[in-house]
Amino acid sequence: MSIAVHAITQNGVALARQLAKAMPEVDLFIGEQFSTEGHESGFSLPLSSHLDRQFHRYSHHICLFSVGIAARLIAPRLIDKRTDPAVVCVDEQGHHAVAFSGGHRGGANELCERVAFILDGQAVVTTASDKAQTLSVDMMGAHLGWTLDPSYERSITSVSAAIVNAKPVVICQLSGERSWWKQPGPLPEHLELTEDPQRLQHENVKAGVLICDKTDQASELADSAEIELVVWRPRSLVIGVGCDRNTPQSVIERGLAQFMADNSLAIDSIAELASIDLKADETGILAAANRLQRPFNTFAPQTLENVVGVENPSETVKRCIGVSSVAEAASLYASKRTKLLVPKCKYKFDGFNMTLAACRRDFPLSQSHHADKVHSSHKPMKACPNRPIKHYLYHLIVCEGGRCDVPGQTGLAHHLRNLLKEYGFARGDVRIKVTRSHCLGCCRKLVPMVIYQGKSQAQLSVNHALWLQKVDKLTDEQWKEVFQALVDNISLKTLLTGEFLSEQEVVL
Repeated sequence: MSIAVHAITQNGVALARQLAKAMPEVDLFIGEQFSTEGHESGFSLPLSSHLDRQFHRYSHHICLFSVGIAARLIAPRLIDKRTDPAVVCVDEQGHHAVAFSGGHRGGANELCERVAFILDGQAVVTTASDKAQTLSVDMMGAHLGWTLDPSYERSITSVSAAIVNAKPVVICQLSGERSWWKQPGPLPEHLELTEDPQRLQHENVKAGVLICDKTDQASELADSAEIELVVWRPRSLVIGVGCDRNTPQSVIERGLAQFMADNSLAIDSIAELASIDLKADETGILAAANRLQRPFNTFAPQTLENVVGVENPSETVKRCIGVSSVAEAASLYASKRTKLLVPKCKYKFDGFNMTLAACRRDFPLSQSHHADKVHSSHKPMKACPNRPIKHYLYHLIVCEGGRCDVPGQTGLAHHLRNLLKEYGFARGDVRIKVTRSHCLGCCRKLVPMVIYQGKSQAQLSVNHALWLQKVDKLTDEQWKEVFQALVDNISLKTLLTGEFLSEQEVVL
């Protein structure tokens, strides 16, 4: 896909640059009356002459001017809807993105949705097949930049038919943004959203959609589940890169392809490449990122040296460039995670050395673009008013309200639940329950948490009714220690420093 963005007004230029930040694959064309930046290209008016040169060089066009102008200039250039470029028009304020031509087959509808999502505007799609208020399996992730795995495109028709005919369809999401559902209401009841791949093998399920960045998961399910399956690849992976100076593009691409294949990672799921500032001008990485149409971001040495979660530090690397990790630290920092998906792997081709590591970006539901549109399986809930609440040893209530919404904190409850599962504190006698609150009534504390013991404990725990603060600053390893201390009834006041403890006022 090749995308050109055309801007002829001051506001249009601002919108074009906003799109370029989220869509590094686009080429920006800006009227000569405005100064250009970086890789932007200026063009001289009239606009018709500019379009004569560029219209058939690109498969998609984003026109930051009115539909009326587009109609007069583009209509004479349209030849055949099977081969014509897709055209999306955006008003000067970015309120509406209109799929002008090449809607479904050309990809304008998908591009229109994506542009509207980035600009926080409204997509205007007029083709009849895309106006039904249900799931469109061939467009559901397009506005987020996801890629349909071509190996499963043959199933699109069958899965779409199952959805339209209200057959049981399972949507299994293992990675990526949760904001793909854009309709005003909830998912239809015959669509089940789950994180359990085994649900795709249920005998009543007629079709499925898998959202994942792992290639082996898709192939295993396709082999074992007797259903039609469509697979989407979200942009969920951050790949950290380290290499010798002047490593050629061919070596970078060969190493990257080998790394992705060795670890069953979908190359379409790469969100960005990351490294140290010393590599900001590394032409091989820049060229590889450009071919992938993904950003390449670099970070200062002092930033990477303090990253939590590095598994394979190197004293040799530290002596050479001042930091003990590049690939692992860069992927951890860029993804805002403290746990690697794939630790550092070393490759050597044609005499050049390189290292690669991977992290999966986290997309908690509360971070979604439409967080108020709750996704769930929508299975009927059986009322059991006389059944006791499930056992828990402790109940942790963490604030995720607006004033506590700081970088690194959003979706903390979701993250803690995953840690509890990983560390073995999510079930049985040691089960710890986590609930998020929109306000705990002590905003000045910044990301507070209160801990209550469960009813099954015979004696009052030393940690019962304990208040903590700034809990978003705790690392995953510290959380593991906190969970174990709760189970062992060891006072958290002896484990945590004073900055994490919040005293309560005593009224006599």
